[in-house]
Amino acid sequence: MGPGQRVIAELSVLEKALSKNDFGAEKGPLESIVRSLRTMNLKSLEDLDLNTRGRLITTLLRVQRQPKPAQPEAGAEAAAPEAGSSTEAAPAEAPAAEGAAPAEGAAPSEGGAPAEAAPAKPAVDPAKEKYDGWVDVMSLVGRVWRAAGDADRSQAAFTLSGREPTPEPAAPAREERAERPPRGDRPERGERRDRGERGERPPRGERPERGAAGERRERPPRGDRPERGERPPRGERPERAPMPELTGDWKEQATQLEGMGRTRDAARLHERNNSFADATRLFEAGGDLKSALRTALSGQDNDAARRLVGTLPAEQIGPTLEKAGAYELLMEHYVAKADFENVARLYERARQFDQAALAYERANKLTLARKAYERARDMASANRIRGMEVKALVERGDRLGAATLLVAVGQRREAVEVLSPLPPPKAFHFMQRLTLEDEAKELAKRELARAEQEQKPAGRARWLELLGDVTAAAETWMQAGRKDKALPLYEKLGGEHLPRAAQLAEELQQRDKAIALYTQLNDSAGLERAKALPEAPATPPAGSKPEAADDESADPSAENASSAGGQESQ
Repeated sequence: MGPGQRVIAELSVLEKALSKNDFGAEKGPLESIVRSLRTMNLKSLEDLDLNTRGRLITTLLRVQRQPKPAQPEAGAEAAAPEAGSSTEAAPAEAPAAEGAAPAEGAAPSEGGAPAEAAPAKPAVDPAKEKYDGWVDVMSLVGRVWRAAGDADRSQAAFTLSGREPTPEPAAPAREERAERPPRGDRPERGERRDRGERGERPPRGERPERGAAGERRERPPRGDRPERGERPPRGERPERAPMPELTGDWKEQATQLEGMGRTRDAARLHERNNSFADATRLFEAGGDLKSALRTALSGQDNDAARRLVGTLPAEQIGPTLEKAGAYELLMEHYVAKADFENVARLYERARQFDQAALAYERANKLTLARKAYERARDMASANRIRGMEVKALVERGDRLGAATLLVAVGQRREAVEVLSPLPPPKAFHFMQRLTLEDEAKELAKRELARAEQEQKPAGRARWLELLGDVTAAAETWMQAGRKDKALPLYEKLGGEHLPRAAQLAEELQQRDKAIALYTQLNDSAGLERAKALPEAPATPPAGSKPEAADDESADPSAENASSAGGQESQ
């Protein structure tokens, strides 16, 4: 069982004793908890796991809140022995007569009955025993807090007990160690083996000198050390005044702590008893502004909280208020900073999507504003924001992103209008990506008719290829004198078009392509001609170099590919 599990087990025992209000039964588990925590070497409570930390804090605070028993008066304590019989006064005189022989008449009776002068146990005052038990328990609680790494709670518990904290021993308690058996009870060791007789060592002057291998290096001469100046005489330390014992209920104890100048201890006492106004005042007087803000928020004192928020560093205000759940003050803080994006997030957390949309719009976060309007079912405002988004994307050059927004809500015609200013091949591919197939075919047919009208065979072949009419596109590329463009199309068609593709590869002196095609056709004559081709022609044959008039007939799938990919993302 690990130390954390032992702590949890002892906490269960402690809670049972706590339910009976039995201070004597509470001491044992508290001492065991101290021993277990000391073995863990904790720097703070955060080093404990969540379950152990929560159980420990809850149980210790319950133990610490037990009412303080009434302190017995000194007169009642002294009168307790007098209430017994006359024989109870004998223990006071017993030490003086310990060494003396018994009196002649004091011999024991023949029946073996004890002598009449035997000392009896003094009477125990229950009120004093209960008060001492409470003091011991509070002191043990302070030791537990100290072992857990919480110095503030430890000091508060020691103050409550009225005892000064004593340092913990460095080693475990003596009773926990296994006692060593007496030396006489140890088993005998076996006899040592005989080492033989040692000869007498010669005197130091007669010892043999070391050889060359064993010579000792000479040390360099040590420089003179600077003389130290005289230390100033240390003044006598003032004796620490003993901690006065706190009396009365918690309010009186807090007043006493405040009178001693221990404002933060008094503030913690007020905080534990839900007196948040006084706790805030005392924490602020002690300079602990974060604790003052915490108690002001716990007591819902917004005026004091607003004043204390201004004293914190700017980077700590947001996390501190959010951790405390003070969302109203956090909203005021973000509005004052004009941080409308965080204002919108707070509204979203409260499911006020209409207000969140307004804040996002003010922060110029159009996409988030549109989604918030959609969640608020304000479609008119959502469409208005979408129009602003489309306009901003077009101004940035991201027409694909703008068209994507329009297609998502079924505005196909508006999406086509956004893509129309792009080059026709690029617009065609964007329409295909947005599943605007009918609009893409209509654009391709329109561009094909224009190419025929302008008598541009290369442009006509390109649009035929985009429309999927591969045969007509290959023939048109041949009419345009672009055998290099027609070759992959005939190869793609296959079947009866493969001989034409092999012939074009041979004419273009593409040796490897021609060998592969003639091999596929089992044409031995063509294969011999292909093997006779030069491996790397010095100059490309006619029909393989694109003409200047064909510059605009470049492959539209590769045109502006990088820019299209970059414009798509928003």
